[in-house]
Amino acid sequence: MDETLTTPDFSRLPMTGWFPGHMLKAGRRMHELLRLVDLVVELLDARIPASSRNPAFRQSLLGKPHFLVLNKSDLADPEATRGWCQWFAAHGERVLAVATQNAGDMAQLQGAWQEAVAAERQLRGSTRALNRPVRIMIAGIPNVGKSTLVNRLAASRKAVVGPKPGVTRQTQWVPLQGGMELLDTPGVLWPRLRNKAHELKLGLIGSMADELAGPELLAEFLLYQLAQQSRPTRWDVYGLATAPASAADLLEAVGRRRGLILPGDKVDTFRSAIALMKDFRDLRLGRFTLEVPDDPGRHPQPQSQPAMETEESTRS
Repeated sequence: MDETLTTPDFSRLPMTGWFPGHMLKAGRRMHELLRLVDLVVELLDARIPASSRNPAFRQSLLGKPHFLVLNKSDLADPEATRGWCQWFAAHGERVLAVATQNAGDMAQLQGAWQEAVAAERQLRGSTRALNRPVRIMIAGIPNVGKSTLVNRLAASRKAVVGPKPGVTRQTQWVPLQGGMELLDTPGVLWPRLRNKAHELKLGLIGSMADELAGPELLAEFLLYQLAQQSRPTRWDVYGLATAPASAADLLEAVGRRRGLILPGDKVDTFRSAIALMKDFRDLRLGRFTLEVPDDPGRHPQPQSQPAMETEESTRS
């Protein structure tokens, strides 16, 4: 941990308030489709498990069985991911951490889902065999990897994917071998985030477009987050022997290293910040988890609006 870096007060900054209308419509549609599914799988980003979890989602499931997946575990600190899995399991959650490129993870995931549905049916006293495919809803915030996971399980490009949030705008059913159907859903945030730091964490993992918070602010927040890590950061990719003293120094080093220079030999800080975000997301700086289970923010409190708003709830 770098204790030389001055702690910035991000709470003083205004929130963007970003909540596009298509997310409200998608939430309503997901609520309508709940009656068709046997299991709801909520994907979290293993780098920010608490901040990528919709605080009111669980309450909106109408009693449907629920399964947590810590996705992108190959981007996160392995020890922290194990800690999160243990924490969720201790709180009664079904949970697995996966990397979509790992075939073993994908096979384990399908088996765990089948077991969860079978256990739920047994709990309800069902004795007849299910004479249709097991139907599973895949839900989560934007850019958490839902469509990539669906494509990997389907072994084909069934769902549209992309590096920016909001690529999936419609729900779509994807059949799998072995008697299972997945419902891929659009990424849905919730209307009110906890604070600016929460918003910036979502920005760091790409769940909100860089331009919303601003790449330079994200760069400053990333530097602060990396300073809290026990794992070393690979600053050498920018020709630095130690952590930079400020975000300005960091962006200067990134710009010089990448040749992002404006007339007058000035570094283009905007493009340098975008390059820094890409390096973080592409693992060039290392594997990091930005929150741990004993963080005070690990219990996001439900807001006044439910996770998947219904038409009636928006009238009241």
